[in-house]
Amino acid sequence: MRNVKINHLLSATGGLALAASALLTATAADAQPGRPAPYVSTGSDGRRDVRVAPTVPNISGTWLSRSSNRSALPLDGGPTPFLPWAQGYFDERAAAEKTGMPLFDTNASCLPSGVPRVLPVPYPLDIVQTPEFTIIAIEVMHSFRIIHMDNKEPPADYKPSYLGYSRGYWDGDTLVVTTTGMNGFTQVDEEGRPKSSGIKVIERIHKVGPDILENTYTIDDPNTYAHPWSSRARFQWDETARLNEYICEENNRNKPDASGKLRHGDGSRFIDRNQAKK
Repeated sequence: MRNVKINHLLSATGGLALAASALLTATAADAQPGRPAPYVSTGSDGRRDVRVAPTVPNISGTWLSRSSNRSALPLDGGPTPFLPWAQGYFDERAAAEKTGMPLFDTNASCLPSGVPRVLPVPYPLDIVQTPEFTIIAIEVMHSFRIIHMDNKEPPADYKPSYLGYSRGYWDGDTLVVTTTGMNGFTQVDEEGRPKSSGIKVIERIHKVGPDILENTYTIDDPNTYAHPWSSRARFQWDETARLNEYICEENNRNKPDASGKLRHGDGSRFIDRNQAKK
C-alpha cells in the first residue's frame, strides 16, 4: 500500500492549507541553526515550521507506539473510580465479551476513537509543529488532531465532535493540551470504560529520553467517575517510519447488515450521557 503522507492529510483541511503549505516546504537546510540540545536529538525539521521558537522542544516527525488502548489503567495502581452506573456498564460489556458476542463499539464500526482512546493507540503518529497549531496525524482511520496553540476556549458555536476541541501551550519542556467538546459516543478504551460528553482530558506531553515521547493524560468526567484519574502512553521516534494506508471499512464484520442492524450488539446502548449520573 502507498504510504499516507502528512501533507495529504493536511491538504484535506481548508482551514490549515496555508499553515501546511508553509511548514511542509521547510527542510533541514531551512531550519534555524544553533538549536540548543536536547531539542535537536530527535525531531524532523521538515515537519517543523521555521517560525517556531528554537526554545520550543522539537517533537515533530514520526513516532511509533509503545502502548495499547486495550485497557487504560490508573497510574496509581488503584481501581478505576467508576460511578455505580459506569461500573455496571463496564461489567456488562466484559460479560458480553466473554460470551463471544461483544456489545456495540463505535470504533469497531470505523468511527473515530475519540479522546482519550486515540492517545495510546498502537499505531504510528506523525507530528507537525507550527506556531499556530500542533497537528498530530494518526495512522488508524487516517485521523488527525489539531491542537490550537493559542490555548483559547472553543468558539461559542462549537459543535461536539468525536475528537473534540484541543487547545495547548508549552509549559517549559511539556506540551499541555486540554480537550473538551466531545460527543460522548465513544469509550475511554477498547475494554469498555465509558465516558460522557462532559469529559475533559488534560495531556502533558514531553520527552523522557532522547527518542521517547511520553503522554500522561488525566480524565476528568464527573458524570462517569468519582474523581479525576490519569493514565499514560509512550512513543519512540523513528525518522524512517511513514504512515501507511488504513482502510477500516474493508471486510468490516461489525458494520450494519442490509437491514440496518448491527451484526454484534446494539448502538442504542450508547445512552445519553449528558446528564449527571449517580
